[in-house]
Amino acid sequence: METTVTSVEKRDVLSPLGSVLIVRPLWPVLRRVASFLSAEGYQVEEVSSWSRLLDAQLACAELAGIFLGEHGPADEEVDIVRRFREREGAAGIPLILVGGMNALLRTSKFRSSGVDLVVPADTSPELLMEKVAPLLHYGALYRSLRDSNRSLREQAMLDNLTGLPNRRRFSLDAARHVEMARRIGRPLSCIIVDIDDFKKINEQYGQEVGDSVLRQFGTMLNRVRRVYDSVARLGGDEFAWLLVDANPEQAVQAAERAHAAVRENVFELSPGPVRLTATFGVSTVSPGVELSVEHLVGNADRALYWGKESGKNVVRFYPKKKVNSFVAANTYLS
Repeated sequence: METTVTSVEKRDVLSPLGSVLIVRPLWPVLRRVASFLSAEGYQVEEVSSWSRLLDAQLACAELAGIFLGEHGPADEEVDIVRRFREREGAAGIPLILVGGMNALLRTSKFRSSGVDLVVPADTSPELLMEKVAPLLHYGALYRSLRDSNRSLREQAMLDNLTGLPNRRRFSLDAARHVEMARRIGRPLSCIIVDIDDFKKINEQYGQEVGDSVLRQFGTMLNRVRRVYDSVARLGGDEFAWLLVDANPEQAVQAAERAHAAVRENVFELSPGPVRLTATFGVSTVSPGVELSVEHLVGNADRALYWGKESGKNVVRFYPKKKVNSFVAANTYLS
């Protein structure tokens, strides 16, 4: 049976220091060191099996360190450690192995597999804490740096003006959704939106007012999308909308709802309220038929260009005549 001191999965608040996992604490020093770790401020979880290292539910991102109690054949232990090190997020987690002579004689093998420190089982908990303190500190710093880097990467994926995903994030999302559509055999649609005559707004009112329009426009698009879709700003006054599991008719209907929202919306600007229009280009890819990001986004761009050339303030679908007749043909098809 597994005895949990503080469950990593059930706790409400994670310690700022992170959590420590004690695996197979049969050696007295491992049972005693748990109280030392708790006193230092770590969340502590004790489990009886090394298989916990390979459990998909183990939250590697929250671990500041792992103590391993030697439990059996060295080759089996080495294999588990190697497989754990291959997990995402496991690279910076200190592994401390506590064992008898069997473990000490195989220190080099354990170290090569990913164990950071091998400690004799007759070590006192005070001395064990002294030996592992630098490693646990390193683990906490590594986690903090990793989280900071993740935050920076996420910020780099956002548009500074609107807070929406930027072109880079959109490209990654589009590739991921195309692959998902291929696997589950469902369609994926894309809408490219461009504000009509946006250049005149900047020329007449200045860039600050133009920026306000972009923020309000992005907020409006984000409000009309479905919860599992995503809207991004590609740059300038161009926005993109990915619609998961949406066929051509559904995508065109979504674009028409957004088109109507733009027409009805009053943009509050410092010179006074302004009404705008926008042009929408729509495309869909389906499994077995041109299922690629290039076709998805390329056709949406072609539809947008077609809409601009045919007078703006419209919704267009490309390739032409793909949308069934129940959708208003004179609005969407040639």
